Amino acid sequence: MKLIQLTAAFIAGMTAITPLLFNSSPVTVFAEETVAESSLPDWVPADFGAALEFRNTYGTTHIQDGLVCLVFKEERECERKGDTKGEPHYRISASDGVMQQIKDDTYGTENSSSDYEVVVYKPLEAGDFEISLIDNWVKSSSLEPELGYVHYLAYHTFSVDENKSITETDRFSWMPDCLTEYQDYVQKNGEVSVKDNLIVFCLDSAAVTPYTWQQMHTGFGDHAELYEYYDCSKETEIPLDGGTIHLLKVFQATKDGYVTIGLEYRDDLIDESDKPAEKSLVADCVIIDDAKSVLLADTACFSITDSKTGKLVDIDENDKIFLNPDIRYSAGEEGIYASADIASVQMTENPFYWDIAQYKDADKFEVGLLYSNIPDGCFVDTESTVVRKFDNGAMDYTFKLKKVVSGDANGDGEFNVADVVSFQKWLLAAPDAQLTNWKAVDFCNDNRLNAFDLCLMKRELVRKTATTYVVPDEQFEFGVPFRVAEDGLKLYLGPDESYEAVASIPADTRLIEKGVQNGNNEWLFTEYNGQYGWINTLDTEGKLVIYFEEATKKPVIYLYPEEETDVHVELELTESELNSTYPKYNNGWDIIASTDGTLLNKADGSHHRYLFWDAVNCRTRFDFSKGFCVAGSDTESFLKEKLTYMGLTEEEMNDFIVYWLPLMEHNAYNLISFQGEAYTNSAKLNIVPEPDSECRIFMAYVPLDNTVEIEPQQLEKFERTGFSVVEWGGAELRQ
Repeated sequence: MKLIQLTAAFIAGMTAITPLLFNSSPVTVFAEETVAESSLPDWVPADFGAALEFRNTYGTTHIQDGLVCLVFKEERECERKGDTKGEPHYRISASDGVMQQIKDDTYGTENSSSDYEVVVYKPLEAGDFEISLIDNWVKSSSLEPELGYVHYLAYHTFSVDENKSITETDRFSWMPDCLTEYQDYVQKNGEVSVKDNLIVFCLDSAAVTPYTWQQMHTGFGDHAELYEYYDCSKETEIPLDGGTIHLLKVFQATKDGYVTIGLEYRDDLIDESDKPAEKSLVADCVIIDDAKSVLLADTACFSITDSKTGKLVDIDENDKIFLNPDIRYSAGEEGIYASADIASVQMTENPFYWDIAQYKDADKFEVGLLYSNIPDGCFVDTESTVVRKFDNGAMDYTFKLKKVVSGDANGDGEFNVADVVSFQKWLLAAPDAQLTNWKAVDFCNDNRLNAFDLCLMKRELVRKTATTYVVPDEQFEFGVPFRVAEDGLKLYLGPDESYEAVASIPADTRLIEKGVQNGNNEWLFTEYNGQYGWINTLDTEGKLVIYFEEATKKPVIYLYPEEETDVHVELELTESELNSTYPKYNNGWDIIASTDGTLLNKADGSHHRYLFWDAVNCRTRFDFSKGFCVAGSDTESFLKEKLTYMGLTEEEMNDFIVYWLPLMEHNAYNLISFQGEAYTNSAKLNIVPEPDSECRIFMAYVPLDNTVEIEPQQLEKFERTGFSVVEWGGAELRQ
């Protein structure tokens, strides 16, 4: 966030506005040209008047002609730049690489109290770029590496894509910071508006008067806080009395709930709290989605997201997406309604906000989505539309788009098993493998082809042939591997022997569990030689006819009582079989635990730092809906960061890393997810006396050849209180 200081120049600007003056003699305060002035576009300021006009038109930044220009306002001092204490008053700090500076000139006049430093950059390569204006004469708590504490007057960020197109990525990409942008913003959004989790007030007041904007409601608690206070008034060469001040006041949501923020325009010198204000602005808001979104009262928000990633879909003027309102009022007779005459409303941006205050009394208010030209290769998943309604009359509609992927790898106009075989051969680099259209099998929509596309392709084939195969209620992208115990295991088209048997599977065949039916733990869905179907995992006597490769590896249990304590520990495994233990497990462990964590096993008098156990034939279906994709070479630093955050001590963390790092760091990537109930429900700990605090960290991971996108997992911190128990372990799922 940019730090704003109300300097004397700022205060003067609040109390005096004057027209632009271009007849004064310009004085160049400082200039260090790196490119000929004539080679730059005309819109790039080359003198004081042009810099002033730039600030009033674009604010600090403007992108055009493949360049980005920034004009910084700097307070004029009696001593010029470089003449005080051996260091300049102002300094520009910019990222290395990505952009090249091609201009840095500072302009001023004898009449102006401010100078304007003009810098221009052109892109060199794709990447992110930061630039800031620093006041060397003011020290603050903003720490810049290697430079100590510095004071930022302005901070801006940009991104450059592969085509060297520049995009501003800081908040001023949409937030006005000059008069022209302020006026355009008010015309489009009104005096009170919201943007993501910000509540924006546009405040006009008369200069050189005692009237100011005062906060009506100070009791919005921890739901919101002041985020930005910015002067968008017209900048002039000579401050004069009169005019209008245009201020931007922005609040940021911090906690879900309902909140009202109000501002009044009153005489600051007279207590007239009992009289009506000259003007008031009120934001009646609902804060939702972990304080990431704000909706004003009687406002409907419409968002279009990617059904896979959940991210907003980019729409432009060519994507003609329309809302189709169905608004009705009771006509007085039962079951009879009069429809409001509302034409389709075009979404001009995403998300799109619509003031529905005039329809708040409608008996029925529903909105569908029409489209004539949605983004290429997409269709609307109408069944997944989410509608939320709130007590302040606000509504939130989320429509989801799905990518259209044909799956026709061999170009024969059909999507079937032959396409799966063709794609699989291509992935294995078979000499005769060909893909007629690679986009047809890019099921991950990431412009890369790998085993994950093949997995999704197979899943889609199952969905398309649902009339032949019974599609599982839950499908697994990273299923548990298993092997067949005996020859002749039947593969059925459904989870019952009444369905047709389509294959006989020989012993020791390695398969992957692909899905399950709700409430049916005996049958699992899998694939054998390109044929999808179901197998019964139990024989007529109720014994498993398959065995799972996965093992619950090296869970270790640490005990930290507040005083020396006799402790009994038992394991209850529901989806695996106990394999090895140390010390030996005899219907539990009976130990004496000391405050430093050392353990005395009562059975044989041996001493230990922890209790060790592992299990085989693990049938736990681990959750990979959220997690982290980590390069093998980054595994050590990743584990140190996450394990420390979750609450392991240095000794516990070292034990964890010493065991798992050799198994993970040589993989190209590891898909990692720390398990919660999926693990604790299948491996229950029963400890007497009962601990006061318990931390059970279980890491499941999948070795990968390529990186994948996954929603980041939110991890919980562990606080040790009283008698503490800590456990860690893990499992590898090798596909």
